[in-house]
This record gives sequence, C-alpha cells and structure tokens, in this order.
Amino acid sequence: MSTDSSFPQPPVTALVPSVSTLLQQGDYAVALSQLQQISESERQLDDWVNQAVCLIHLDQAEAALEACDRALALTPDHPQAWLFKGVAYHRLQQYDAAYACYDQALGKDQASPKAATVMKTWRQQVSALRSFAKHVKETRLLRLWLN
Repeated sequence: MSTDSSFPQPPVTALVPSVSTLLQQGDYAVALSQLQQISESERQLDDWVNQAVCLIHLDQAEAALEACDRALALTPDHPQAWLFKGVAYHRLQQYDAAYACYDQALGKDQASPKAATVMKTWRQQVSALRSFAKHVKETRLLRLWLN
C-alpha cells in the first residue's frame, strides 16, 4: 500500500491531548509533563500560567510561584498570573501576599465596587478564622497546662 505524499499528515503532536484538554480533565501530572517538554525559551505566557495551575494542583506551590513570576516577567499585568500567584501564596499560608496578588489580579483601577466588597468580606472572614484558631490553640495549651 502506497501513501499519497500530497495528502497532508497530521503532526505527531496532534495525536496527543492538548494541555488545555488535560487541564479540563484534571490530569495535571500529564499536562505538566507536556509543558516541561517545551524549552523555556519557546514557552509562551499561557504555558507558564498553565504550568502554575498544574503545580498548584500537585501541591507544589513554591514552584507555582516561580512559574507565575515567569509569566509576569512576560506580561506584568496579566490577571490570571496574579490570581494563581495569589492561590499559590494562599496554599503556603502567606495570606497577606495572597491578598496583594488578588488585588493585582482585580486591577485596583478597574475593580468593581462589588469585587472590592467581596474581597473585604473575605479578608474579614479569614481574619476571624485566624483569631478563632489561635483561641482554640491557646485554650488547648491552657487546659494541658492546668491538668
């Protein structure tokens, strides 16, 4: 059987699921593997952001921060890069840094009053939860000390 060279053949990469498909399917390890096969000099903004998403889902928040920084080096005001940088900081329990990133993602000049209200409420709730957790911890320590 002969092949007709005039008939276009799909590239080999077309047979592999795209990174966006893998992300939608929740297959973060395979998506990350595909992204890491792209040389750093050829990676584009979305590649770095997608790498950050994969790393966050794979509990590699510090590496996700590096990927976000690479994306922000290309486009300093990219909202998704700022958002996922905030998520990575959140995973590392660095809440103030996370909120600063969320503010950048919203764009202070473009933030709607509703978005600002939601962020303020969220900060208040997190602060209340921190206070409660501290109280519970101190109460447990006090009980241990008294007994």
